Amino acid sequence: MRYAFFQGCNIPARIEQYAQSTEAVMALFGVELKEMRDFNCCGYPVRNVDEKAYILPSVRNLAVAEQAGLDIMVICNCCFQSLQKAKNVLTKNPELAAELNVVLAKEGLNYSGKCTVKHYLTVLHDDIGTDTIKEKLTNRYTELNISVLHGCHLLRPREVTGFDDSFVPKITENLMQVVGANSLDWPGKMECCGAALAGINDELSNRLLMEKIDGAVGANADYITPICSYCHLQFDTAQLNIKSENPDMNSLPVLLLPQLLGLCLGISPDQLGLASNQTIAEENISSLQSLLGPPVEEKKKRRKAKTKAAA
Repeated sequence: MRYAFFQGCNIPARIEQYAQSTEAVMALFGVELKEMRDFNCCGYPVRNVDEKAYILPSVRNLAVAEQAGLDIMVICNCCFQSLQKAKNVLTKNPELAAELNVVLAKEGLNYSGKCTVKHYLTVLHDDIGTDTIKEKLTNRYTELNISVLHGCHLLRPREVTGFDDSFVPKITENLMQVVGANSLDWPGKMECCGAALAGINDELSNRLLMEKIDGAVGANADYITPICSYCHLQFDTAQLNIKSENPDMNSLPVLLLPQLLGLCLGISPDQLGLASNQTIAEENISSLQSLLGPPVEEKKKRRKAKTKAAA
């Protein structure tokens, strides 16, 4: 499998470990992720300013991938929605597609709609498959509680993103079961983290963030796992800023899903960029490694030995 790797703007600049851990995990399954130098911003920052200006950058990215003969794998939820939005709009509006292709033609590009956009979770769950992942596991967790936060842009609007069931998402639940982590049902799981309000209404943004932290802590979460890069920045950066002014507040360390999966696949914490998570301390890394159960292969051998002894 080979994909054009779309990281967006935030991840390479501020959450490099998200891409790093994703690449490390995908490499174990023979998935080649090609970085495209010609990719540009998805257009999300101007979403509410001018729709045509919002869609054009995503259409250009789709055309770049199409020219390379590749489908796109995305790790940023906002970028995923933007790219899917562009495809959705142009399918319904061929006149706009023709207009934007006039602009793209100046660079020798053309959009025809052939390029498929996939979220990295779909690649893991559907293209690689949970059975294949299980076969590669070296360890599993048995006592690890995780509060997953999907973010707003991955699940909604469902007619645009087309990702999982927007009301009862199962892909992340299934991947958590694979690694043995307990994915909690917790208050705030499907709600906004407040990142979109940062810099506009910081008081409300922080309050929404604290509601999520309190909900996850109340559900006995050990870590919070945000799928969205903006959610990650809220929990891994804004949380620390709030805590510096309120030392007694509840707090939780952040663990990205590819980092969690990578640990169970035998990838080192350094390769997964665990120390780059600002809320992860050395004791967290030691704890995560100590909580890993016996190697999966060892369990299989024990089971076979017991079966033979019983016979």
